[in-house]
Amino acid sequence: MASWYVFEPAATVPDTVDAAKKAVFVKDGFSIGAFLFGPLWLLWRRMWLVFLFWLLAEIVLLLIARALHFDERLQGIVSLLFSICVSLEANALRAWTLRRKSWRFMGIAVGHKLDEAEQRHFATRTIIEPQRPTPPPARSLPPGPTRPHEGHGGVLGVFPEPQGMRP
Repeated sequence: MASWYVFEPAATVPDTVDAAKKAVFVKDGFSIGAFLFGPLWLLWRRMWLVFLFWLLAEIVLLLIARALHFDERLQGIVSLLFSICVSLEANALRAWTLRRKSWRFMGIAVGHKLDEAEQRHFATRTIIEPQRPTPPPARSLPPGPTRPHEGHGGVLGVFPEPQGMRP
C-alpha cells in the first residue's frame, strides 16, 4: 500500500468543506514525473527553491565531471544517477515546499490508490460547513421622490450653495 501526505492551504479554515476541496495529497516515494521531466516537473509544481538547487547541483556535477575528464558516457551515467536520486526525493521535497508555504499538514493517508486514500482520510475527519451570517433584511424605501436634507437647500451636484457661492 502507498501512503500520501495530506496538506491543506493556510488560507482556509481547518475542517471545512473549502479546506477539504483544496487539500493536496502528495504521494510518498518515487516520482515518475520528476524522473521523466526533471526541471519542468519542479517548475510545474512551483518548487522554485528546489529548482534552483537542482540547477546548481547539475552545474557542479558537470564541472566536476569535466575537471576529472570523464567521457560523455560516464557524464550521462552520473546525470542519470542524479536524476534517480532527485526522483526518489521529489515528493518529499514537494511536501517540504508546501510546509514552507505554511500549508497545514493534516496527516498521512494510506491506500492502494489515491481514491482509496482520500476516502480513508476523510472518513476519519469531521468536516463542517461554517454558518454564513445571514444578511439583515433590506430596508425598503417609500416610492417616489424624497425630501432634500436640511442644509442642502435643494441643490443637486457638487456645489455647496445655490448660485455657486464659495465656502
